[in-house]
Amino acid sequence: MNSTPPTPPFTGPSDGVFPSTSKNIAYHQPQKRNATSTYSHLVSPVEESTAKFSEAFQITYSDKDSEAASETYLKSDLDMLFATPRFYSTENLAEMFHLSKTVPSSEFLNEFLMSMLLAPQMDFLSNPDYILPSNKLVGQGSYSYVYTISSTISSASSKDLPFVLKFAKSQHKSKLVLQEALTLAYLQYVSPSTSDSHIIPFYGLTYINKSHFRRLRSNERVPGIILPKCEMNLYDFNSTVSDKLSPIGKKEIWQKLLIQMVNALRTLKRNGIIHGDIKTANILLTTKPTLNEGYSNNFDFYLADFTSAFHINQLPTDLNTTVEYCAPELIDSSFDHVSTFETDLYAVGLCLLSFISQHEPYNEIQSLVSHGSSPGIGSSSIQQSQWLINALLKRDPINLNVLRNDLFQDWRLELALLSKILVERISLENLITILEKDYV
Repeated sequence: MNSTPPTPPFTGPSDGVFPSTSKNIAYHQPQKRNATSTYSHLVSPVEESTAKFSEAFQITYSDKDSEAASETYLKSDLDMLFATPRFYSTENLAEMFHLSKTVPSSEFLNEFLMSMLLAPQMDFLSNPDYILPSNKLVGQGSYSYVYTISSTISSASSKDLPFVLKFAKSQHKSKLVLQEALTLAYLQYVSPSTSDSHIIPFYGLTYINKSHFRRLRSNERVPGIILPKCEMNLYDFNSTVSDKLSPIGKKEIWQKLLIQMVNALRTLKRNGIIHGDIKTANILLTTKPTLNEGYSNNFDFYLADFTSAFHINQLPTDLNTTVEYCAPELIDSSFDHVSTFETDLYAVGLCLLSFISQHEPYNEIQSLVSHGSSPGIGSSSIQQSQWLINALLKRDPINLNVLRNDLFQDWRLELALLSKILVERISLENLITILEKDYV
């Protein structure tokens, strides 16, 4: 489990990649995708994005007759991924896409998945116009880097595009990127409207080599996920923007965050996906908020970073999440340490609580404690981790995170709702019922 402070995964201006901002924050159930009985009509999720690429690059794409250069490497990597599956096996994926009974061929499954994953219109290996400027690092994790994508098309100097590439740090980390790409491709396939699902849009996968990123070895080809560029996440918003909002404006944005994250959770649960690491750093804003008299409504929230996500039909063997956002049962020895739909909802509740307190979970009280007894300054990371675990097991997240009396009064109704999520532990379905009654 990771207990390090969150780092912003994305920075830099957005450029109209996301759907337009919704003016109405009332709860609406995402529309179900129409089922199809024939596979000849299946559409890759990246096909819808081609127009967006064309608009961004101001060029027209033609059909590609030859195989994209990345295709060979993806086929090989999928074979290795399925040889020792962590989250996804061929049987699991065939069932998820409803292919197991109709098309049992593993070769067909591979071809189907490659059509879902590859973005031939942005293949770095076959098109030298796409580059990753060395000074455009916008985030990194333990297994991946995130860089802004630039293009040299029709310009003597590179031009930043409204996309980023999240790619493996080395070939040994490729499986993790492929697993995340499979999750995002599946979610976009079953719920193609990101304005309903509030899941980060997925624009396909490509491969890069040392010519694109000099830290790679000369013989390495690593996969990268093409994602929209975002300027800010909820962690940044809480620390830099939230205190500039009027009380009314802040409450309306809190309600928007609540509704949109419930839509994201509902999409995940309907399709059997557990995120496993929801936190403020993984909730992105479509654009930088523009404050107008203490209020801003020019953005939406999207759930991102599906590194730890998995399908319920194939549970992970380890827990890879952030301690501060763990539900008590994840660290209680009497329970299985496996993320669930319930622990995802709990983590969203803590994100909503952080919006109110403007502090990461348990950070404020831990800072107060550090001026007194253990875990004080100079104490070991083990001591501090144990302190945090003990705090989580008290099962009193609201009182341990809201330390100002005025917040209890100003956010009385919102904290009452959060108490149902974090203390009573109501189900997502019950929460939706409450929201439909109170917000529609």
